Amino acid sequence: MDAYQAVNAYQTVDPMSNPWEATAHQFSHPHGGYADSQAALFVPGVYSRDEHDMLGILASIQGRPNPQIDIGAVDFSCAMILCDLTQSDHPIVYANDAFCYMTGYALEEIRGRNCRFLQAPGGKVKAKSARAAVDERTLRKMRKAVDKRAEVQLTVRNFKKNGQPFDNILTMIPVKFKGKWLCVGFQCEKE
Repeated sequence: MDAYQAVNAYQTVDPMSNPWEATAHQFSHPHGGYADSQAALFVPGVYSRDEHDMLGILASIQGRPNPQIDIGAVDFSCAMILCDLTQSDHPIVYANDAFCYMTGYALEEIRGRNCRFLQAPGGKVKAKSARAAVDERTLRKMRKAVDKRAEVQLTVRNFKKNGQPFDNILTMIPVKFKGKWLCVGFQCEKE
């Protein structure tokens, strides 16, 4: 049997030879008959511990038009935060477990704060203030990217909760998701 015959043989198999298979994807509808199985692929709250649809946001990032930075394959093992660019001072609204593990901060400690707290030991940093550990050129690049809703990747000196410094390879990707401008920050500790 050649490949053409095999495909045709497969297509002509009687679906009722296995009745379970013939109805496996049909679900009873309360008003009788069968309903199509067109439920949402992702259920909010299942893949993240709060109201943010991180899988949807990541899918939007992967499918964004004209990407400036190739972020490659991303999953939840990558440290990431989500900031709301529509709110004053662009607060963190979500951080995944990998980010919390990397920095030592719990989500409850950082939600509502601007990411600049990572730029000084103890997290005491005022907006637009000079940073001892971060050069002004890097700060300008980050501010400009946020203001212009542009992608940027750079290395910035950050500090963990315990005060330990680390070089953070930071990739900031803005995304408009469900009518709201957000920024996903992907972090990787440079060794």
